[in-house]
Amino acid sequence: MEHLEHIEQLQRAIDFIEDHLHDENLTVDKISKVACISKWHFQLIFSSVIGDSLMEYIRKRRLSFAMIALGSTDQRIIEIAIHSGYETQESFSRAFKKIYGISPGECRKQGTKSLMMINKPKITIEYLNHLYKGINMKPAFKILPEFKVVGLQTKFISILSPEKNNHIVIPKLWDEYLKRQTEIQSRVNQSYFGVCFGGDESNSHPDECLYMASSEVKDDTQIPNGMISKTIPAGEYAVFTHKGHLKNLEYTMNYIMGSWLQKSGRKLRDAPDLEYYDHRFNFVSANSEIDIYIPII
Repeated sequence: MEHLEHIEQLQRAIDFIEDHLHDENLTVDKISKVACISKWHFQLIFSSVIGDSLMEYIRKRRLSFAMIALGSTDQRIIEIAIHSGYETQESFSRAFKKIYGISPGECRKQGTKSLMMINKPKITIEYLNHLYKGINMKPAFKILPEFKVVGLQTKFISILSPEKNNHIVIPKLWDEYLKRQTEIQSRVNQSYFGVCFGGDESNSHPDECLYMASSEVKDDTQIPNGMISKTIPAGEYAVFTHKGHLKNLEYTMNYIMGSWLQKSGRKLRDAPDLEYYDHRFNFVSANSEIDIYIPII
């Protein structure tokens, strides 16, 4: 009951925040009263569940709207800054660059699509439910040696893009791979790796990535027809466990990229993201688990 009550209270508060996001007098007192929780306990519950403090969440959501305005309107940067709650363009620029790694002016030149990967999404009740029981909020840290995988590859549009097609493209790839997996003679074990890495200049979409359905191999001297080999470089990974159906994987990635990474003090390393599927995975079970490996430095 406490879980359900907190979900409902947080959702009332988040709906209120979204409706009044750009109000100058949007305060903790007002929001906590809407949630019917004391100011102190509300802030504790909010930060423990969402991964950001209340004011951090509001700031990131305002900057998300600012990012969209920069890329899709000709509104002056100072006007966007004031609408986002900043008194000067300089303070707005500092805050924007801290979150997105580029200045507002650079964002305007590049457009918004490539930045959607680190956009702070609106929290929904499905997302709240997932944060409560569908992900380990604190990752394990592992250092993996270099290893090789062999499998099938396809292009897809990122799970965090508004125009995502991963839910269509990737299951088809896995279906094809699982039918052919026995052709790989040097497989290490019965587990699998989903390998996600960036595309190149030939991409037809700014958020297009490459994905492999694969298995670890002892050697890649004999690659079945139509398959490819890829070397996964050695390095450190933050490992999150995603619990539940794959349809909610978007929520896990939103939390990792939208909240955890920005607060962790760590940076992404130039290596593929990995999905690790072993005996815990069951495509139709709500108790299914997979591990998400995020390369970091």
